[in-house]
Amino acid sequence: MGYTTSNIHGTWWDTSTGKESLKSLVRSWFDSTDRENLVEWKSLCKDIKTKDDYEREARLAGLGAMQEITEGQNLPLEEAKFGGTKDFTQVAYGNAFRITDRMKRFSKIGIMEKLTKSLKRTMAEGKDIEIAKMFNNMTATTYASGFDGYALAYDSHTCLDDAGTTYDNYLDADLATGSYESALQYFDGIYDDQGNIFVGKAKKLVVNKSLRVMSYQLTGADKKPFEQSNTKYDLNSYYGFDVVPFVYHRFSGSTAWMVIGDVSDPDYGPRVYTALEPDLDTKDGDDRTRDTVVTSIQYFKYGFTDPRLVFVGIT
Repeated sequence: MGYTTSNIHGTWWDTSTGKESLKSLVRSWFDSTDRENLVEWKSLCKDIKTKDDYEREARLAGLGAMQEITEGQNLPLEEAKFGGTKDFTQVAYGNAFRITDRMKRFSKIGIMEKLTKSLKRTMAEGKDIEIAKMFNNMTATTYASGFDGYALAYDSHTCLDDAGTTYDNYLDADLATGSYESALQYFDGIYDDQGNIFVGKAKKLVVNKSLRVMSYQLTGADKKPFEQSNTKYDLNSYYGFDVVPFVYHRFSGSTAWMVIGDVSDPDYGPRVYTALEPDLDTKDGDDRTRDTVVTSIQYFKYGFTDPRLVFVGIT
């Protein structure tokens, strides 16, 4: 791998900055990137560790409904239904920096330590930013598709039953009392792959930061939301469902919201397979400059299998 002076950290930043870093004349250095990492994907996805280059998940539907039989009739024989596979092949991501011997030796601001910390942050947040592409493109298959080949949010996901049952987990409506109620009703009647109803458990109301207050009014207020003249009888019909608001700061749509089930539920679809967490490797440059190169790499793959426990209001 070759390096040029344009990506080397040396004393030539500009006519003053590089020189300033070599003296103790500056009281403090302001670095807005030196902060707590913003990592939120683990609240929305299963976190699965792997040692393999790829993982394969398969779709299976158990037996269907019982049947009435007459005296002497043979019991019906039924087979399980298979619905395809989904592969998660590891993808490598990396970043690095190179610093001159002079800068490393004489800098008074600990530039080597600062850049190493910055590299760790950009790798951690980079994973979060990459996974956010799936949630910011939920009506497209650009970044992820499920067992049925459709996007995460779709109005006619398919089941495996002989009747060809479908289900709709995309409302395409702004967050309001009526649309939130639709989300709760959805979780009360989800179809499984045999076309039977089962009850899901809504756990999080995930919203863009612009909907923070509204999400708390819907889920956490005991009085009727958005009313100025509440009495003791004006109760919030949506209070007590144990749904907690979650502000997803990487939602790009200002009105984006969704309701999701429990991430630990075996049926929950969005997931991230990680083979390698970000590492750090420090070594001398591959030349005679005595520069130092610090590299970091990680392997992971995100996506989803089954979208049933994700109800998308709007993207």
